[in-house]
Amino acid sequence: MPMSSPHSHLTTGDSSKTSSGRTERFVVRLICAWLIIQPWLIGGVYWWSEALNATVGLVCLVAALRLKENRRTLWRFPVFWLGLLFCGYVLCQAVNAWGYAVQRVPTALTYDLYKKDYISWLPSGVGGNYQQTSSWRTFVYWLAPWLLVCAWWAAVRRRRSGRIFSLVVFLNGIVMAAVVIYERFHPPTKILWFYSFPDLDPHSTQFASFVDHNKAAALLSLLMGTGFVVAGRLQARAQAQARDTGLTWVALFGCLIIFASFFSLGSRAGLAVACGVFVGGLVILILARLLAKDYSPGLWLGSLMLFAAVAGVGVFEFIHRDSGTWGRVVYLHEHPEEVDTREILRQETIHMIKARFWLGWGGGSYRYVSPNFFMEEVYAWHDTRFPDGLSVQSDWAHSDWLQLPMEFGMIGAGLLLAILFSLYGRALWLSRRLGAAGFAALLACAGTMAHAVVDFPMYNASILAVFSILLVSTVKNAELESRHESKS
Repeated sequence: MPMSSPHSHLTTGDSSKTSSGRTERFVVRLICAWLIIQPWLIGGVYWWSEALNATVGLVCLVAALRLKENRRTLWRFPVFWLGLLFCGYVLCQAVNAWGYAVQRVPTALTYDLYKKDYISWLPSGVGGNYQQTSSWRTFVYWLAPWLLVCAWWAAVRRRRSGRIFSLVVFLNGIVMAAVVIYERFHPPTKILWFYSFPDLDPHSTQFASFVDHNKAAALLSLLMGTGFVVAGRLQARAQAQARDTGLTWVALFGCLIIFASFFSLGSRAGLAVACGVFVGGLVILILARLLAKDYSPGLWLGSLMLFAAVAGVGVFEFIHRDSGTWGRVVYLHEHPEEVDTREILRQETIHMIKARFWLGWGGGSYRYVSPNFFMEEVYAWHDTRFPDGLSVQSDWAHSDWLQLPMEFGMIGAGLLLAILFSLYGRALWLSRRLGAAGFAALLACAGTMAHAVVDFPMYNASILAVFSILLVSTVKNAELESRHESKS
């Protein structure tokens, strides 16, 4: 509904026939379509997927900023300025780069770092191979979520847009989970039955389009969280209309389908996070319903059916114990020498942080810097990609909270934390307007951040894009809800 207020660009219901309405539809549709497509592009791990991510963000932001009121909205958005500083920081690392040379060592490939013309007191990075990773690729990678978030914040002024986003990515998650479950009983030899990924064990492809079970688990956990967002909104609408259509329970059974797929992924941390998100989401919805004093028969009947379905999944997994997760636990129990690998990575990453505490080694530098630190400590672990079966090479610290300061230093990591705290702090400030859906979204984002303690979900473009839009749309919806109530 058009508003006569001078702050009409912050209202919740502009007409779809206005310029702002058409712009919002374009931005929301393009972002949602892209977030559906990207996970199916081999998990969004390739450089061209990251480049497309940034391209979509740039197109959306340019479209949003065509309108003066959208530009005013964006200039008042703290994340815009913080993100601009961070992207400038990473760009400085890319421009002010040092190089590397490849050298054979007894156990694996390592990298002999050397200086070329760069300024040591400015942020610097690695001038490595772009397709493998480099500071330029890292710049494009982190530019994308900033562009997407800014475009969403500037263009969106209807609460309906946030609901559309949650619904479409949730349905996409159900489809991905169904593929994972199907692959458990019909193991393919290729990714999605047609793509051969180099050096991939043909018996380890049971995670839909992803080539890494940890990243697949992180994305599915996030998409399951959006399912509880959808269920929370459906429940709130049913309570407001005093008419329960049963759609809330349909959404919850969709969440259960995604949860069941985690037993096939082989990610112990992923399963633990998924349990937290699943149980936490149910608790949020139950509390919201009880606080509303809604004790309808549908609550008890739906709860009984859902409990029976969850129990059925648990009993099935306990009896068969043939899933990827069970197999992973058994394998690690039989090979205790592999259990300490992540602890080694964490310890050596801390040493790397101390070596360049404030400025870091540069975006994308972990694979080039880490082997030399591992060699100093005479560390090596099993890796069938190398002829002798041993390696000292790792692309990830298996803890984003350590890898981020290692690559970007405390200055760059501090900017990222400032962005995160800005959004989370704003959400908590508007907590009265969040509702069950908003708290479920924050829980899903918290699950991803918890997973980042032991894995690397923030280093996947698809996961980072969904995480960013889910968080910013939650804050935006809370602000729109607040303004809507003030106008009522």
